Amino acid sequence: MGVWKLRSDYSQEWVLSHNKISLLKNSSFLGLSYLDRLDLKNNLISTIEPGAFRGLAVLRKLDLSNNRIGCVSPEMFVDLVNLSKLVSMAAPRTVRNLSGNIFSSLPDGLFTHLLSLEVLHFSSESLYCDCHLQWLLVWARVSSVRIGNSTPCAYPTHLHGLEFRSLREQQLTCVAPLELPLFQLIPSQRQVVFRGDRLPLQCTASYLDESIRLQWSHNGRPVSTQEQSGVLVEDSIVHDCCQVTSELILSNIDIGLSGHWTCLVTSSRGNSSRSMEIVVLETSAPYCPAERVTNNKGDFRWPRTLAGILAFLPCLPHSFGSSQHSSAPREKKAWRRCDRAGHWAEEDYTQCAYASEFTRVLYQLSQMAINVTNAQALAQQLSAFTSRAALFDDKMDVIFVTHIMERLLRFVDRIQDLGDYISDIASNMMQVEEHVLWMAQNEARACTRMVQCVERIADLALTGHTPVISKVSPNIALEAFMIKPSSFTGLSCTALQRAPLTPEGHPVRPAEAEKPAGSLLNFKCSTADTSAPLLAQPGKMSQIHSPDTQRELFSPMTLSRANWKRTGSVDRPGLQRSVGTNETISDVFGRTEEPLGNLLGGWVGTAGGESRRSHACACQRAN
Repeated sequence: MGVWKLRSDYSQEWVLSHNKISLLKNSSFLGLSYLDRLDLKNNLISTIEPGAFRGLAVLRKLDLSNNRIGCVSPEMFVDLVNLSKLVSMAAPRTVRNLSGNIFSSLPDGLFTHLLSLEVLHFSSESLYCDCHLQWLLVWARVSSVRIGNSTPCAYPTHLHGLEFRSLREQQLTCVAPLELPLFQLIPSQRQVVFRGDRLPLQCTASYLDESIRLQWSHNGRPVSTQEQSGVLVEDSIVHDCCQVTSELILSNIDIGLSGHWTCLVTSSRGNSSRSMEIVVLETSAPYCPAERVTNNKGDFRWPRTLAGILAFLPCLPHSFGSSQHSSAPREKKAWRRCDRAGHWAEEDYTQCAYASEFTRVLYQLSQMAINVTNAQALAQQLSAFTSRAALFDDKMDVIFVTHIMERLLRFVDRIQDLGDYISDIASNMMQVEEHVLWMAQNEARACTRMVQCVERIADLALTGHTPVISKVSPNIALEAFMIKPSSFTGLSCTALQRAPLTPEGHPVRPAEAEKPAGSLLNFKCSTADTSAPLLAQPGKMSQIHSPDTQRELFSPMTLSRANWKRTGSVDRPGLQRSVGTNETISDVFGRTEEPLGNLLGGWVGTAGGESRRSHACACQRAN
């Protein structure tokens, strides 16, 4: 329906907006020679035939906004050329509105017949500002036509949102990579079908110019009609001068049609493609059973799944951050593949956050950039955090801590107290359950690497200004010093422990003493032979003496607390030996003043002075 209006100046206006008009045929308005304004906005107009406005000699304003116009040509405006005479007589203001339509470009010479045009609006959600619109800038300048300020570019990306009238001709080029306002493949997701099924595929893309072509391929090979195989490729169809569609029909699907099907758009400015996968199943296809999987990323309940399918589950939400990876708008998922035999095969949980808050925190710390400015603060934070290492139950906790220690170690020679924190961290990690340490050792040699970090402290920290280092942590003691070979007469190292006291202040008898978990550990090494008198000292845990026949220089010694078990060795990762003695003493070779020869190995001492050869190791309390 329409509204006919007679204005005060006797001009006539016909309002046909908000109807369902889809086509304007040739001479649609013949006989309305006195029509001054025509309002056709908000309809469904997709086609305007040549000469559609024939006979509208005095038409001053035409509004075609918010329709579905894709095809435009100069012949649409035949007879409107007479506007020039009426404009000069009545000094009218002529407005042409094409906003809100679906065209992506305008052909050269489109407004040839509109000689009196003053204002032009032609915004479109897919307006492509490239070399094909250079003519419009030139024509608007020469014809003194003002382009409306509500005409922004949609493509290419680097011009998105910029007003067309503000562009320069040099910016309107066709050298940028191909960007399609519309490119879709239906269906776009994997399709699971049975032998003998029928499946149509449809590909639609923006028709930017006549060089646009659509092609199909299967697993990278071009596809054409093969009636004997049930493959039919329909001819491409151009819709409304702005979209091109091609259809591929698989009428009798067989196993050979499984795989990836691709729609390829080729053009003078580049190519683009979309793909989807078809999985063809036998009528009696097997299934993978429903299964519950619990790991360090959470609890996942996988549903019964057809063979050959990749199943997905969303990652579980956690209170500490949404993911251990950088945040992204897309949902994080775990996936698992059901193979063609109906067995669960590959799986991937890497996008999901760790279930344990300890592991999530340690992961975040391991991802931090470490420099000389923040190294000590991070070491302090990690030392405090690992004081609860007895609660760590994931091998990744140990691996992340080891990784951080190795990165902190680079700054020991520049930050005075950093070595103390690293030693404390290693000491704290001895609280971790033995089986967790073993898993970390087997996975990444984490225990071996942690011991090597402690060994390296002396090597990095010993200098001419710091010739002696003595570090005592609750579970690790380190004594390091530099000795000239000419003055080396032997080495004695002694571990002392303060005897527990009763509430009255009297020493507890050995039979009543508990494990020394909280008592003071004291570890001293000396080049003098003091072993004899120290054997009788109260609270002595162990003593070791190296005679002067070991002439090659060695520096520090390390001691781990009493009643601990080995979890790995430096030269034999994964080797486990239970130590039933009071302590483990292992050598950690540091900075020397001449090449090392046959160096003193590590030793495990007993309360009676018996000793045997060992290796440097990280330790765990015996149960």
